[in-house]
Amino acid sequence: MVLAETTEAVPGQIMEDKRFDVLEEKLAYLEMANAQLEDEIFRQQQEIDALTKAHRNMLERIEVLQDSAADGDSMGQTGGGAGERPPHY
Repeated sequence: MVLAETTEAVPGQIMEDKRFDVLEEKLAYLEMANAQLEDEIFRQQQEIDALTKAHRNMLERIEVLQDSAADGDSMGQTGGGAGERPPHY
């Protein structure tokens, strides 16, 4: 009778081992996918930071250009001052 119990326990153990193997394999793939996603998120955050910095720099340049254009208007320098050639020359 002991022999019959051990033969019945072994197939059940084999099925359980297969289930654990399948779960371990799925876990390994999920861990790998998670690591890849983390790397991609990190790369995208670096790109967002670089683009944000470039955007800020462009806004500052636009502000400087607008200020200099406004200063030129207030001094009366725009509109063809003395010594300036017209654009078609």
